[in-house]
Amino acid sequence: MTYSKGALREAIVPHQPFRDELAGRRRTTLVLFYLAALLSVIASSLVGRILPFRTPLLVLAVVGAGAAILFLLRFLLSNDEHERQITFRALTFAFTGTLVFSATIGFLQSFGFHPVSWLGIPALMIILWSIGFILYSWRYR
Repeated sequence: MTYSKGALREAIVPHQPFRDELAGRRRTTLVLFYLAALLSVIASSLVGRILPFRTPLLVLAVVGAGAAILFLLRFLLSNDEHERQITFRALTFAFTGTLVFSATIGFLQSFGFHPVSWLGIPALMIILWSIGFILYSWRYR
């Protein structure tokens, strides 16, 4: 509302398409990150099973991982201060969860538990980061 010579008048706030467009681009970037990461995981898991396509699958896995990294960086750089705080807390959640998981697996291996593939750790970190991101986004709404 604005004040003009003793009378109150409503100020019309125009629709802000920039904010909606930015949110749409961030959402698209995040979806592309997950798709590239999924492509990389699927390709790397098929490398040992389909031997004639080993080299193309390895190339696809590396390209998918590189694309996932680029999409993640683009997503993280488009955050404002509030979103950076949420991302920081989600990364802390993922780091702590991965540390606890790794320590537990190391402890269980001393009792004869089978080792976990090194490819499981990045997938675990992405899953835990996603869970932390969802939880802290809901918490800080």
